[in-house]
Amino acid sequence: MSARRFDAGHLRSLLDALDVGVAVVDSEGCVLLANRRLGELFQREGTGLVGEPLGTALPGVGGEIDWARAAQHAVERERTTRLGRHPLPGGIQVDVALGPVQLLPGEGAFGLLTVEDVSEAVRLEDHLLRQARTQAIANLGDSVAHEIRNPLNSIHMNVQLLREGLASGRPPRGELDRIAAIVQREIKRLDRVVRDFVQYSRPPALHLAPGSVNRVVRAALDLLDAQIRERRLAVEIDLQSARPVRMDPDRLQRAIYNVLLNAVQALPAGGSLVCRSRDENERCLLEFTDNGPGLDLVKTPHLFDLFYTTKPGGTGLGLPLANRIVEEHGGRMAVASRPGQGATFAMFLPYDGPPPPREAGPTAVPVGAGEGE
Repeated sequence: MSARRFDAGHLRSLLDALDVGVAVVDSEGCVLLANRRLGELFQREGTGLVGEPLGTALPGVGGEIDWARAAQHAVERERTTRLGRHPLPGGIQVDVALGPVQLLPGEGAFGLLTVEDVSEAVRLEDHLLRQARTQAIANLGDSVAHEIRNPLNSIHMNVQLLREGLASGRPPRGELDRIAAIVQREIKRLDRVVRDFVQYSRPPALHLAPGSVNRVVRAALDLLDAQIRERRLAVEIDLQSARPVRMDPDRLQRAIYNVLLNAVQALPAGGSLVCRSRDENERCLLEFTDNGPGLDLVKTPHLFDLFYTTKPGGTGLGLPLANRIVEEHGGRMAVASRPGQGATFAMFLPYDGPPPPREAGPTAVPVGAGEGE
C-alpha cells in the first residue's frame, strides 16, 4: 500500500487538529502518516515517524506486542484492538488502540493507530481512590470505636454501681449477681467484636481440601443446638448435595454458623428454619430459610456491609464475615427477604470435581434425627 492513494496533505491537516496521537499504518505495521500530537508524545516530528515500523516509531510502548500481526488483524479482519495502557517518560500514561480505517470508497483498509494521553484521568482516579481509602479508614475507625465504646460504657457504669454497693457495707447478693452478669456479658461482646473484626480484616490462610458441605452444615447446627432448643425452633434439614466442594471446613463452618445464628436470633419462639443443599448449574447451592419478621428492601442491600446491623446488640460483623469467607472460596452469597415473609440466605460454592454416583435418594429429617448425608 502507498500513502499516495489518498490526499496526504488534507488528511494530515485534519489529523493535526486532533488532541490524540494518530498514525495511519499499512497491514505490516509500517507508519504511512502521523499527526503532530503523536510526534509530541514521543518527542519527535510527526513526519519523522513516516516509514518506520510501529515497534521503532513508538519506543517504550508495547514491548511484547507483535505490531505487524496487530496491524494485519486490524486491516484484514476490520476489528479494533485495545493494546493497553503504557507509561511514557515524564509521567505520561497513554492508552493505545489499533483499528481499521478506509480512506477512499472502494479502496482497501488501512490501520488507524490512536495514542491517547490519559495522564490527568489516571491522576484523578488515583486521587479519588486515595480519598475513598482515607474515608473508608475513617468510617471504619468510627464504627470500631462505636462498637467498643458502648460495652465499655456499660462496664464502667456497672462497675461504679458495684463499688457503690460494696461501699454500703451490705449490698444485696442478688443485685451483685445481676451487675456481675451484665459486666460478663459486655466483656464477651467486646471479645466477639474484636475477634470477628480481626478475622474479617486479617483472615487466616485457607486450608482447602474437597469435602462435604452437608457435614459442615450439620456441624454448625450442632453448635446452635442449645439456642434452637431454648427457643423451641422447628428445624428441617434437606441436604441433597452429593458433590465435593473444595473448602476449608473450619472457615466455611464459621460462615454457615454466622448465617444460622442470624436466623435463630431473628426468629420468635416456635419459629421454623429450613436448611437445604443441592447441586445446581455446576455449583453447590446452600439455602437457609426462616419464617421470621423478614427485612424491607431498603435494608437488604446493606446486610453484608461492615458494622451494619438491624438487631439490638448486634455487632454488624457476622454476615460480612460470612460473605467474605464464601468469596474466599470462590463463591458468592445472596439474600431474599420481605417484611413479614421471612428471609432466605443463599451460598453458591464451586465444586471440586465431577459428581459421584448417588447411593440413595435425599431425605428431609429434623435436627438430631440422624447423621447420614
